[in-house]
This record gives sequence, structure tokens and C-alpha cells, in this order.
Amino acid sequence: MNGKRTKSILGILGVLAANFCFSHAQAEAFPSKTVRIVVPYPISGPTDIRGTPRMTRTYRMIAQNAPPAISDTLARTVAHAIRVETRQPVRLERQPGGVTTRGAMAVARSPADGHTLLIGSNATMIINPHYFYGVQYDPLRDFVLVAPLATMPFVLLVNSGLPVESPQQLVRWLKRRPGEVNYGSSGDGSTGHLAGEIFRRAAGVNVVHVSYNGGVAGLNDLASGQVSLMFAALPLALPYLSNEHFRVLGVASASRLVLLPELPTLAESGLPGFELEGWYGVFAPARTSPAAAVWLNERISAAVSEPATRFRLIGIGLEPAAVPLGRFATRINNELDRWAPVLRAARLPLKDRES
Repeated sequence: MNGKRTKSILGILGVLAANFCFSHAQAEAFPSKTVRIVVPYPISGPTDIRGTPRMTRTYRMIAQNAPPAISDTLARTVAHAIRVETRQPVRLERQPGGVTTRGAMAVARSPADGHTLLIGSNATMIINPHYFYGVQYDPLRDFVLVAPLATMPFVLLVNSGLPVESPQQLVRWLKRRPGEVNYGSSGDGSTGHLAGEIFRRAAGVNVVHVSYNGGVAGLNDLASGQVSLMFAALPLALPYLSNEHFRVLGVASASRLVLLPELPTLAESGLPGFELEGWYGVFAPARTSPAAAVWLNERISAAVSEPATRFRLIGIGLEPAAVPLGRFATRINNELDRWAPVLRAARLPLKDRES
């Protein structure tokens, strides 16, 4: 990690830590107006999946059962946490376009007063700025982490017609077919795409990436055999793990899942060190008032820790964040250092396919 990056993140954390001692009287002035929570998403993503013209029988089945957008679910949790503590309005603002970068830019350019927040993911904060040319924000320069929300496991799915029952068998099968097998993802630069590239390198196999406009479209072609494997977000894959079209081989997380304790990790299945998952957090523009950041952090963190909220998030395939602000910020730094070189090696121009 370079010194400038370390200073940036740790400096922010130091300011926040010092200001946790602010008196209630100093913090009660916030919020003083409407709080906007910006939810960025690609139009081709799950929030408008029913608007696609591509409707096979399998696709209709998958689209009908697709879960609500995870970012929307988390944004409503954040909004509720803020509303119960203030008389000021809280408004969700969905910002489509630019593979989530348009919404991020809207927040980066907003006043740094704590009244405009971003539901940010690892895709928005780590993948997009390093994979796509033309992204006009810097996650370290333009944002401050306010509160972690949740992590999102990814599972390795294969078409049920493949003669494999484990990750080891899949690797052996792929090595006999270099360049002949496709894997799908929810789009160029998505977490599933990154997971596929890491799998390709770790396993030493030659598989071809096929990019889809959203995870449901990828699952549709996985079910029909157009692609043979896919790393899918658990909230999306969860309703289909027992479906006849799919077979789940492993999870990309560091440890086994509470919901699926029998499912092995890829690290324990012959791919040591394989660890990748999505995450979500609340971000504000850089130089946001420390008092406002503290006020928000206390309330959002308390809401995520509530048993009912944790139960609901685990039930849809998320892992509620259970680490302090500083540890989550360190995780972001570590992932930037680890994945940025991989992403920059295959950069693409940012094409606004949603315009």
C-alpha cells in the first residue's frame, strides 16, 4: 500500500475516532434538512429485470423469482435508521447508468455536509475505477466511509449437465478443454467477472468470459447450457440452488456459510487462498463534517446489529457487517492493493450502455 493512500484512509479514520467524543449537543443539529440516499445501479441490473425483451421459458421462471435489488434493501434499512432519530425527511434516490458510476459521481459532487449519502459496493468503489477507463471519481479522494453494511458471498454454479461434482473435478474437466468452455457473469467488471478471472488464474485453466446484462440473464443461459459455469451472488442464486438446471460446487468466501454449512469453500477444495465476495457500505462526500459522520455511523451500525435486521439479511443471502469502521476501511485498502493491478491489466472504456 503506498503512503499517500494509507494517509488518506487512516487520516479520515483518525478524525472520525477523535470526534466520537463530540457531545450530544454538538451532534443534535444534524440533520438539518432532507437526507438523500443515492442508490446507483445499471439499468440492465436486477432493479428493472422485468423490462427486458429477452423472455425464454427459463428466463421467465428466473425473473419471476429474482430477489429485490440488494442495494434497495440495504438503502431502506439505512433510511429507517435515520428516520427514527430525526424529523427531517429521508429520500431514496435511484440513479441508473454508467455501471453505477453515475450515481457515485452525483454524490462525490454533492455538498460535504452529510445530507447526501451513497450506497456503495465493491464494484462501485474498487472494480469500476480500475477496470473502466473514463471513471471520473477516485474512491479515496472523493469519499469517506460512514458505515459498513453487509458482505455478499458468491457461489460457483455449473450447468447440471456437466459431469462434475466438485471444484477439483471441474478443474480437471476444464484442463482437457482449453478455450472451449464459457463462463458467464452479470457484466464486464462485475464481481462475478473478477471471480471468474481469479478462478482462471488460480486453477490454471483457459475459459472464455461471456458478459451478460445482469445476473438473471447469466443464470438463464447457464440453465440452458449456453455457458457452463458462473460465479453468482448468493442472494441471486439462493432460490435456484435446488433447481434441476444448476449444481452448486463451492463458495468463494473465506469460511463456510451459515445458510449452507455443507457447502465447501473453494480454498478447501483445492484452490488455496481463493477468497472473494461483494460488500456494501454507506459513503459520503470527502470532507463531510465529522460530527455528521459520527451521528450517521452510530445509528446505521445500531440498525444493522439489530437481531431482526440481521435475521432478514442472512435470510436473503447477505452477511451483516460485524466489524468496526476501521477494520472495514482497512479491508477496502487491502482489496484496492490486491485487485487493482488485476483489473487494470484488462481495462475497458466506460460505455454508457444505459443511455
